[in-house]
Amino acid sequence: MPKSLPSLQRLRALEAVARLGGFSAAAQELLLTQSAVSNQIRRLEDETGVLLVERIGKTAKPTPEGQMLIASAKRILGELETTLQHLADMQGEVTGRFVMGGGGVASTYYLPPLLVRFADAYPKVEVVLHTGHTPELTRGLFDGTIDMIVASEPVADPRLAVEHFAEDRQVCVMPPGDDTRLKAVRPRDFAGRRLVLFEKGGLLGALADAWLEAGGMGGRAGERAPSILDVSLAEAQKSFVIAGFGWSIAPEISVAREVAFGLMRALPLDPPLSRPLTVAWRRDREANPAIKAMRGVLG
Repeated sequence: MPKSLPSLQRLRALEAVARLGGFSAAAQELLLTQSAVSNQIRRLEDETGVLLVERIGKTAKPTPEGQMLIASAKRILGELETTLQHLADMQGEVTGRFVMGGGGVASTYYLPPLLVRFADAYPKVEVVLHTGHTPELTRGLFDGTIDMIVASEPVADPRLAVEHFAEDRQVCVMPPGDDTRLKAVRPRDFAGRRLVLFEKGGLLGALADAWLEAGGMGGRAGERAPSILDVSLAEAQKSFVIAGFGWSIAPEISVAREVAFGLMRALPLDPPLSRPLTVAWRRDREANPAIKAMRGVLG
């Protein structure tokens, strides 16, 4: 067995000489000089140890050994061209499986319309949505089980590309019959009220706590502090407000439907409160067609 396989350029030269019947015609087709084509054939003969082309005057024809090599080269070159075309097609056509990750708010309110738009635009893609906390989703990016995430916590890793996605604006919501005449709600307006918040260990609960504390309503205890009911489900939070338990601080997007149907009222917070949501993916996968397509949808 030869120490190395012949180059594709030399095999192309041999096929062209045999098909066109001469070195000059082959050189014109391959955009080479005639001497360059002759050199390609000579080196190929040196590699194989057999005569591949018979030169008769100005014409050339393959020997039986040359015909055998040409037949094999045609199969190889044909399969290679087919594969290269398939790879080019794959770059232009988005197919396969795309896994998106997001937190509870992103997965429930922000991502559904975007993923529907993506699925409609790229029907050959299997779309999967994973819901979880940002650290867990980030691990999925690194182990390859997730393609892209919407992060609700800061993501700082040089291996990841991160772009701003949305400002998750928080509002004060209250029962529809509440007679407050406030135009905006400040931390001190919660004094003595009953308040429904996400549990203290959660991100949204911590966000509301920090806002209240910055406004002079520090802690969840004290004479003026609101009476807080901790919940762990967004639907429970809204249900308590609708039932008349008290006020709440919630993402505006999560209560938009209830407000539109008159099930609760919503007022802006003063000062405004929001948290940035970002989208992240691995830098070494930026050329992935599905990731590029999803970035277009998100943008």
